[in-house]
Amino acid sequence: MAKCVGQVWLIMQDVWDLTVLLLMTIAAHIRAIYRFFVPPPPKSLVGKVILVTGSSGGIGRQICSQLAPKGAVLVCWDVDKRSNDNFVKDLVDKTGVKAFSYQVDVSDRSHVQTVLQKVRQDVGDINIVINNAGIMPCKPFLNNTPEELEKLFQVNVLAHFWVLQEVLPRMIEVNDGHIVTTCSATGLIPTRNLAAYSGTKHAVHGFLEALKEELRHDSRKPDIKFTTVYPFACSTGLLSGIRSYSRFPFIVDTVLQPEEVAEKLIDGLQRNYEHIYIPNFIRFAGTTAKCLLPEVQRLAADFMGCYVEPISTDARKMK
Repeated sequence: MAKCVGQVWLIMQDVWDLTVLLLMTIAAHIRAIYRFFVPPPPKSLVGKVILVTGSSGGIGRQICSQLAPKGAVLVCWDVDKRSNDNFVKDLVDKTGVKAFSYQVDVSDRSHVQTVLQKVRQDVGDINIVINNAGIMPCKPFLNNTPEELEKLFQVNVLAHFWVLQEVLPRMIEVNDGHIVTTCSATGLIPTRNLAAYSGTKHAVHGFLEALKEELRHDSRKPDIKFTTVYPFACSTGLLSGIRSYSRFPFIVDTVLQPEEVAEKLIDGLQRNYEHIYIPNFIRFAGTTAKCLLPEVQRLAADFMGCYVEPISTDARKMK
């Protein structure tokens, strides 16, 4: 009798939990619809110490330039010392922002540790990390050398590990922090000629989603925010020697501008958006469309005609 009562109780508990899940799901969708029309107010960045990797060019340069008027303290990391120093100096002279330039190879764990120690002495604790540095070789997978593949994962994946292992413990300790990541649409959508690069971006996407789950279940309940950005091809140095295609550029731009990506990234940072898709079609193609049969997904990809390919040597000479 007691066993039967216990089983009934468990069933009732399961039914109750399912009911709560359904109600919370409905509430989450109502909140999302409301926030679509009434975005949350942007938070202030005044006095926040923001680390930006890959700061001297492309999206990173635009991020720093657009953050400068917001009162943040910028810690600018780039492997190119001369370019980074010149950029930071010009930025300080033009805007008066408090900014610091450091030469860092983010793929080198010991170098990351050493420079972060110096940053803490020079500036203080990092409040916000914008992991933006990356490389993007465009070629069929079998044309990549082992050395190129190793470097690709060192810069595009392991660098995230090294930076976050150093700054996250302090963020958890003070119960405040924000991790912003420039990922890629290829971290959600397979793209030919970018198999290796896409692999690194899928790795970053998976790492961040799992890390969020770890922190969500951490007994300390740390208030760490995450914002991950998934842009399509962007007109930066990464796109040099690469041609981007889109059958419907009014839906998916053939090439995005770094100013646009930086603007949306900063807006997402200030409004605590978890994911940002640029353009918005990436949200559907990279998430909802995954419910389709694999064959249908491939047919849809062929229909949209979004891909990249390396420009041949002959083609470059003709330009």
